[in-house]
Amino acid sequence: MTTTVRSPAASRVGFPVRPAGRMTRSGLLGWIGAAAIAVSVLLMIIVLGAGPSAVVPVIPRTWPLPPLWFALHLPEAAVVALTYATIVLGGAGVIAGLIAVQRGARPNLRLLATGAVVAIFLLALLPPGGSTDSLSYAAYGRIALLGHNPYVMTPAQLRALGDPIGLQTTHSWAHDPSLYGPVALVADWTAAKLGGISIAYIVFWLKLMFALCFGLIALTVDRVVRHDQAARARAHLLWTVNPLMLWAVIGGAHIDGLGAGLGIVGLLVARTAAAGPGGRIPPARALMAGLLVGAAIGVKAPYAALGLALAWSCRNSVKAFAAAAAGGIVAVVPGYLIAGPAALADLVWRGSNLVTFDSFWRLFYPPFGYSAMPRGLELLAAAGCAAVAALLAWRLPPGPAHLPAIRPAVVLMMAWLLVWPLQRPWYDAVAFCLLAVFAASRLDWLLLVRAVPAAMAMATGASGQPDRGWLRHVFDFLGNDLSPWVRLATVIAAIAFCTLDAWPMRWPRPRGRTLEPAVPS
Repeated sequence: MTTTVRSPAASRVGFPVRPAGRMTRSGLLGWIGAAAIAVSVLLMIIVLGAGPSAVVPVIPRTWPLPPLWFALHLPEAAVVALTYATIVLGGAGVIAGLIAVQRGARPNLRLLATGAVVAIFLLALLPPGGSTDSLSYAAYGRIALLGHNPYVMTPAQLRALGDPIGLQTTHSWAHDPSLYGPVALVADWTAAKLGGISIAYIVFWLKLMFALCFGLIALTVDRVVRHDQAARARAHLLWTVNPLMLWAVIGGAHIDGLGAGLGIVGLLVARTAAAGPGGRIPPARALMAGLLVGAAIGVKAPYAALGLALAWSCRNSVKAFAAAAAGGIVAVVPGYLIAGPAALADLVWRGSNLVTFDSFWRLFYPPFGYSAMPRGLELLAAAGCAAVAALLAWRLPPGPAHLPAIRPAVVLMMAWLLVWPLQRPWYDAVAFCLLAVFAASRLDWLLLVRAVPAAMAMATGASGQPDRGWLRHVFDFLGNDLSPWVRLATVIAAIAFCTLDAWPMRWPRPRGRTLEPAVPS
């Protein structure tokens, strides 16, 4: 039998400690995780604030207005090493924190929230890092602002016109029209309108938008799990203070933050009136959920999996199903009608024929290249996604009783993330959102372990394919060797866990007396 007590030491730190003054293992592990996360975020801020490098793309300096950076002229080796340390420490810190929470530790949530707000605010003020996607968003927004069609016109054509944004944008994806949905284009257009003829200002508005989405997700998830302190701490570790997600969504300024935000809020709105398998979603909630999930699909097409999950959750009520479908149609169809058939053509023919350079599919067929997939691979990958989804649906733990769309969404999105050939680290944003309100399982570990080498492989995305000797070797090892094997291992592990019914994690109860979190939430 355990006894719950409080002590001055617990009041100061917010982690369990022994009455004799010695910290428990879970409390020590919690502090180690917190320290690793804090150092990771600090290194992230240093890397982004140091200005253009192999990690941070070249954008004009707009001091004293954001995005803020300082020409520190750090050696390339230092920048890359700091970035890799950011990612490794971040992943390790989240894992340590999750173990500590499972073993009984409870972080000071007020301190956690304060740190998260500060981190989100600072990262929003800094330039992007890890990729040049935000510069492409700026170009597409500028194209739309000028009255052209971003689904037809390319950033290279914008550059050829002598447009100031076109001249400042990156050469990556310069010959590709937009592959994103109409809702993403509205976000790009808004940032371009606010940013004027400075690509730095446009990127800042994009980062601010994605930072607000990140914070909205954190608040919404906290609202859902607020009655369970263990679930609450786990949710914030997986999302709010997860350096991998801070780096991908805010640091990298990726539109996936917007799509994940719309999608997760939509699924959380789809709450049943009563718990249990017979619970039905009220039509009004289904309509709002359909609008939000439809908007997420309007950001990126793969979020259609969330729409399928919502439809499945409404299967017990014709009214709810019809309301959700109506909301989705209202959110998706008008945008594509305005964008024209080119938007659908790009979505079908361009968005599906890429094999990511660190995809595990390259282990079976090395000549995979951009726009060079062997015939039939899409069907094979789709069959693989369906098979993995069936296994996950069979064996994953139950989802939240009042939120019937969460479990099918986890099943479908994880199957896509694990198997589909085209993947990027920031695609995981929607999965971390979903897991934050899902039951704790070994799926948490798979996603975290998989995310670390994937993020490292893309960290030097600002310089494209580096041709410098040592960096090239590191880049090749991470992208061509480590990340593909880790991705494949996670697929095999997921299949094994399903077969053995080994998803739940069982931890030994901590010995002796434990303490409640010192700061009430």
